[in-house]
Amino acid sequence: MMAAVGVGGASVDAQVQNTAVRIGEAVTGVIVIRGGAVDQRVERINLGLATRYRTDDGYATHQLFKQQVVPAFDLRPGETREFPFSLPVPAGTPLTLPGTQVWLATDADIAGAMDPGDQDQLQVLPSREQETLITAAQQLGFTLSGSEVEYHHGQIAQELSFRPPYGQYRVSEIEMMMFPQAGGLDVILEVDRRATGMASLFTSEFEQRGRWHLGAGTLAQGPAAVARELEARIRALL
Repeated sequence: MMAAVGVGGASVDAQVQNTAVRIGEAVTGVIVIRGGAVDQRVERINLGLATRYRTDDGYATHQLFKQQVVPAFDLRPGETREFPFSLPVPAGTPLTLPGTQVWLATDADIAGAMDPGDQDQLQVLPSREQETLITAAQQLGFTLSGSEVEYHHGQIAQELSFRPPYGQYRVSEIEMMMFPQAGGLDVILEVDRRATGMASLFTSEFEQRGRWHLGAGTLAQGPAAVARELEARIRALL
């Protein structure tokens, strides 16, 4: 009865070997589950990734995905079981940047008892394609200033914010969303342009948004080639 409310029941701990992981690679480690004071039936152990996104009222937790990694087994009092795991980090997972957190969520389904869980913070690094685009923006003098996860057209999307080099481009900020696609990246680019002249009496800035496909061929040429295309896209929105 006490185990049913979490007293004297099993505990679960995911021991992560690589807390820094690139999109497309895998988080690896060992799940350690320790028996409590009574026999218990563990129906399954699940692993997944989770993040938070902004809502009108603040922030909400979002489970990016969850999957079973260990099938059912019986756990005796005081027994310790270990299960190695390898969990791929899929395309579309937010990057852990200022303003964004991603963590490994572990839970065990236990018959007739409160299910124990565990959370481990991760550092999610960009894919090679995303890294090339971010580096291209930095080569143009833009500084990555923050990020935010949003619920965008039925899916989670991350927006990266960049500050321009001082006195250049006549913009206050650019923002990018990156959507991995076969053969490259789909990019939504928003340019926040400072208002000048008479317009500055009524508003401080204008927003212009465009979308383009950054192909694998351009990405393969490296950040310099991508920077040229990005600069042309920015100027087209001014």
